[in-house]
Amino acid sequence: MLVAFAHTYWLQSHMNPLIFLIGNGLMRVMVPIFCIVAGYFLYSAVARGKGGKWLWRVTALYLFWMAVYLPFWLNQVSGPLSLLKTLAWGYFHLWFMAGILVAGATVLLLRGLARRLAPAFEYRILLAAAATCALIGLALQYAALSGIAQIGVKKFSNGLFMCFPFVSIGYLCGRRVARLGTRGLPPRRLVHLASLAGTLLLVIEARLVLGWLGDQVMLDIPVTSYVAAPALFLAVLELSMPQSPIRLDPISAMIYFGHVMALQLANALGVRDLGGLMLFAVGLPALAALLLGRLPIPGFGKETTRGRDRQAGPDPAP
Repeated sequence: MLVAFAHTYWLQSHMNPLIFLIGNGLMRVMVPIFCIVAGYFLYSAVARGKGGKWLWRVTALYLFWMAVYLPFWLNQVSGPLSLLKTLAWGYFHLWFMAGILVAGATVLLLRGLARRLAPAFEYRILLAAAATCALIGLALQYAALSGIAQIGVKKFSNGLFMCFPFVSIGYLCGRRVARLGTRGLPPRRLVHLASLAGTLLLVIEARLVLGWLGDQVMLDIPVTSYVAAPALFLAVLELSMPQSPIRLDPISAMIYFGHVMALQLANALGVRDLGGLMLFAVGLPALAALLLGRLPIPGFGKETTRGRDRQAGPDPAP
């Protein structure tokens, strides 16, 4: 819902210092958290020997939605090279799926190489590679913001320099939970303090950028998101939630994948107010998911008893 809200562009059209702190501070933690979640469940797949299947499913999902949105991006393609770049980056919000695909493939590649060359250092190699890519991404971003170099946003806000470090964090969290259970997590009090500190640091970093460069810049990867995102993820991971009476995952997925199309429809119908845009962006995809849930479609129908009773999380480590 926050992603859908961001893509209404209400924040950009009502820019002031407070909104800048929200849009380029607090809300910039969303994509990192989504990447951590993806990495957490990637470990679950790898632990079951299904890392390749996970990668294939992400690829199939990405290509399916790129095909759905084909009428929206086909006129932007000017030749074979342009087509390859579009597929590599992804249309609009689908860049995240392309990024997760690259990040997951990188994790699996490094895992395979490390197991052949230095099995004892497998996770250290992954951590070192993730840290290196994170530093490169942050350096490229701030070099672009400061004007030191002309660097396009796609050079650092991508699968390698943005998604891969956070996917690796989730992957390593999944491994720790699989090996040690919840006792392997930091104390709850410490996690809550880190979440609060990370949130405040996001706002402080955005405020510093605002004072330095004004409100017409975009802070895609806050340095402080490397504190806030893992802490917020761990805070949620420690919660014990009641079983939902309905499946939330297909609703969430449809809002993410379908909100851009719904917003295009809203604009075509002349809907401009925030309430109307959010009704289209959230309401239509949610309704579509509920209707599809009545059909025997994988991923939308009712869960099996086995899936319902099983706690979400990585399988025990071998």
